[in-house]
Amino acid sequence: CGAISSALLIAAAAVAQQTVIQVIDLTEQGMSTEGGEATLYRVKNSRPTICKIDVIHYGETGRSILEFEFGAKLNAAESREYHYKVPLAEDPKAKPKLTKTVTMATQEGRETLQREFETYKSLFAASDLEKCLKG
Repeated sequence: CGAISSALLIAAAAVAQQTVIQVIDLTEQGMSTEGGEATLYRVKNSRPTICKIDVIHYGETGRSILEFEFGAKLNAAESREYHYKVPLAEDPKAKPKLTKTVTMATQEGRETLQREFETYKSLFAASDLEKCLKG
């Protein structure tokens, strides 16, 4: 768990050094009814090359965020679900509460996140994934 958190923290520190390669509208893909997107990034100056996919799904009662960090294989991943106490239509300023976190710390978490990673990775153009991995 510590290594995963460390990897995500390193990637978070590099946010200012990320290059967006491709953005996918998840509503157009039929994967999100309230809006969402998946973004493929390359982390600049990383050796070996690190790529990231950040996913966000918006909903009336909450949102979910997934983060994947990878090179030749998935290195780190995390999924977080947030829920609002009341629907946004009733209170547009409602603050979400974190209700579930999945990490690669458990076998179940690794399997779940690996499946999710493969699903989202498949949305991106092969040429863009190659571009990301080549740095």
